Amino acid sequence: MRLFILILFFFFHSVLFASQQPFSFLTKAETHYKNAISKSSQRTADRSRIDSLLNTPFSPADFDKAYLISKQIGLFLLEQGTHAKALDIFNDLKQYLDAKSPKSADDQKKISTVYTVIGAIYEETGLWNEALAMYLISLRICDSISNKAGKAKVFNNIGKLYFSRNELNKAEELFNKAVVINSELKIREELFINYNNLAGIYSRRHNLPRALEYALMALNQLNINKNFYSLSFLYSNIGDLYQDMGNFPVALTYYHQAADIQIKQSYQISLIESFLSISSLYHSINNNDSATAYINKAMMIAQSLNNPSENLLVYRTAAKYFEKIKDNKKAYDLYSKYLVLNDSLETMNSLTKIEQIQAVSEVINKEKDNKILQQKIHLQQLSIERQRILLIAAAAIVFLFIYFVISLIRNNKRESEKNRMILNQADQLHKQEKNMHLHKEQALELELDYKNRQLTSYALHLARNNEFVSKTTSELKPILLGLSPRDKERAESIRRMISDLQQYSSGSDWEEFRLYFEEVHQSFEKNLSTSFPDLSPNDKKICALLKLGLSTKEISSITFRELRSVESARNRLRKKLGLAADVNIHTFLFQF
Repeated sequence: MRLFILILFFFFHSVLFASQQPFSFLTKAETHYKNAISKSSQRTADRSRIDSLLNTPFSPADFDKAYLISKQIGLFLLEQGTHAKALDIFNDLKQYLDAKSPKSADDQKKISTVYTVIGAIYEETGLWNEALAMYLISLRICDSISNKAGKAKVFNNIGKLYFSRNELNKAEELFNKAVVINSELKIREELFINYNNLAGIYSRRHNLPRALEYALMALNQLNINKNFYSLSFLYSNIGDLYQDMGNFPVALTYYHQAADIQIKQSYQISLIESFLSISSLYHSINNNDSATAYINKAMMIAQSLNNPSENLLVYRTAAKYFEKIKDNKKAYDLYSKYLVLNDSLETMNSLTKIEQIQAVSEVINKEKDNKILQQKIHLQQLSIERQRILLIAAAAIVFLFIYFVISLIRNNKRESEKNRMILNQADQLHKQEKNMHLHKEQALELELDYKNRQLTSYALHLARNNEFVSKTTSELKPILLGLSPRDKERAESIRRMISDLQQYSSGSDWEEFRLYFEEVHQSFEKNLSTSFPDLSPNDKKICALLKLGLSTKEISSITFRELRSVESARNRLRKKLGLAADVNIHTFLFQF
């Protein structure tokens, strides 16, 4: 019992300890995030959202919260251009989710999202085949759980992949598949992306009216009071389409709408591009003063941001503009700045791109090594599991054997106890039967003794009656002889009395005695006759009277014989029975 309690204690302690441990992927994500923000003081909406999530208390065992934070950090690092670190985080998420068992439908959705993001990272680093493989895995998972919204996102991402390869027909087919699903589900944010991508396809095909049609369809999906960044971005795209179509007033209207939103929301980089577009439009309608003014505004913002990429764009656009308006000195000055900055950025971008590709390759190789290691660990776990199963099976067999032995011992003990009880009961029953038999024998002996006493009493009574009859008869005979011949009546009366007395003491009394004797000693005469077939009826009568213990005198009275005659009959009987002189005839006759 103590061992069982100890095992339970360690089990619950280990479960509790494990539940208090933070997820490893979240720890890594927080480390990458701290390193990223330490290199930049710029605060963005994404960074504020992540800080808010990190500062909100939550249980270390809350996987959903840990997943959400890690995902947001991974997307933030991806926007910052640190693809390798982002990939490292999402690979850890993928590894954890793949190993999780059992998997809920929500877990499957998370897995498909992670594969989609990993595919996007591969796509941005030029690993198109690897990206497509990730997208297809995500698509298969979405199919297995009927996740239509997830399928639409994957269709859109694969379409972008084909668009980047200039395979426009395939890209259009996939974007339309996404539109069908998102229209059914009424997901307006995703429809905005799908329609905008379709607008890009038709713009590249130089089918501007169709491109404009899709751009306006994308515009209808946006909330003008909420989706400010997407709205300003789409206004600029629509302005470009109208400008390319030669409808400058409408194009200018859309450019100004985009700029107004960007100014209010402080989208400085987007504002630079809007000002450059407005400048280009004014130059197209020969309003160079306005064109120059907006070029200068764009240059001022770019210089204030100290963003090399934006400065490069502004320098190149401004140099071309001033070259067109014949301001060669300013154009030359801007071209010089552009060339110096371009060389620097190309070198930096080349190194960064190489480092980025190397870092991503290292993460991919690391992931492959992890898979190989996981396979080895899995094989080891299978081996350990098999050994554990064998040990459990052996323990179960031992336990069953012990249980069988204990059960056998208990059964034997119960059987022994049962047998002992049965023997005790049998012994008690035997004793009871013996006592009953003894009581019965005693009762029979008492009854027999009682009947013998009654029989003896009857025999004695018979003997006394016979004596009385004999005596009375003897006394009446002299009286009869002494009467005168004249006294006939009295003589006749006395003769009748003598006759009645003799009749009373005749053989009928003996027959009644004999029947009563046989009722008490049922087999006496039969046994005696079997052992001594030569005995006469008179011998048997004397044997019966001797068995009752009557004396010779009593027998003489009962049988109406002289005493000497009875003694002679008794001696003759001893000879017939073959009794020695020292054998008591009464004792001998008791055995029959």
